Order: sequence, then structure tokens, then C-alpha cells
Amino acid sequence: MARHAEVKEKEIIEAGIAIEKTGKLPNPGAIRAKLGFRGGLLRIRAIWEKYVAEKDNRIGGDKPTELSFTDLPSELAEASNALIDKQKYHLEQTVLHAYQRCQALFEKRLDDQINQHANAISYYAEYEKNADESIQKLEMHNGDLQSENTDLNYEVRNLTVENAKLKGSIAAFERLLHKTQPIHVDPE
Repeated sequence: MARHAEVKEKEIIEAGIAIEKTGKLPNPGAIRAKLGFRGGLLRIRAIWEKYVAEKDNRIGGDKPTELSFTDLPSELAEASNALIDKQKYHLEQTVLHAYQRCQALFEKRLDDQINQHANAISYYAEYEKNADESIQKLEMHNGDLQSENTDLNYEVRNLTVENAKLKGSIAAFERLLHKTQPIHVDPE
């Protein structure tokens, strides 16, 4: 069940009007003090602002205004229209300048980003190219080493065969030397 308001709208408005009559500007705190510190500040503020807005929309009492530019004297209407047109032109120019400035900033930032990424791509492309060249050089060097290794293996096999032959020949000569008697020559 909803609670009844402690202070009625009419009381809030009357308190605000009473403060205005004293020459002071009514605010929610002053209105609440005038009401004997009753009511919530948010509610007082909402009711007073609604009252002030309705009061500002009325001219000459309680009747809403029904005037338009066509009801104004022609000199005033023309001057007002000229002023409105001038302000509209200046506002349009301000918006256009702001748009152009924003567009230029956007394009500059976009160009900066594109250049930054292009530099990074160029760096990595050069890095990759250098890496490819290094890999190719290493592969060529590895091929040279493998070829040299093959040649050395072939040479080692030949030397091993030759060494075996020499060992066999030496062993045969040694056997022959043992079988033969040494010849002594007299020195006479």
C-alpha cells in the first residue's frame, strides 16, 4: 500500500511563491525549511521545477502562448529571420569546419597507422629475406661439407686399403727376413 505524501503539491508551490515574494530564489532546501522541514527534497524539487516550467510556458497568466513569427511586426520578424539565418549559417559553418577538422585528424591518424604497419611489414619482409638468404648459404655450406665429407671418406677407405696392403707387404718381408740368414762379410 502506497504512503500518502507528507506535503501536498499545492503546499510546496505556495511555499515557493512565498519565498519568491520575499525577493529570494526558491530552491528545494529553502522550500523544505518554509514547510517546517517536512517532505523529501527530491519530490519538492521535481514539483517546483514542474511548476516553474509550466509558468515559463505561459504569458500573461494561465493562458498558453499562441504567438508565432507571423503575428510579429514585419520589421521585427524580418530582423529575427535575418538573425536566425545568420546564426544558422554560422552554425552550419562551425559544423562543417568541425567535420573537416575531424576528417583531417582521422585521415592523418589512418595514414600514421598505415605507415607504421607498412614499416613493420617492410621490416619483417627484409628480415624474412635475410633469413632465406642465410638458410640458402647454410644449405650450400652444408652441401659443401657433405661433399667434402664424402671425399674424405673415400680417401680414408683408399688409405685404409693401402695401409692394409703395406702392412701385408711389411709382414711378408719380415717373414722373409726371419727365414733368411744374415750374410756376414769379413772385412779383410
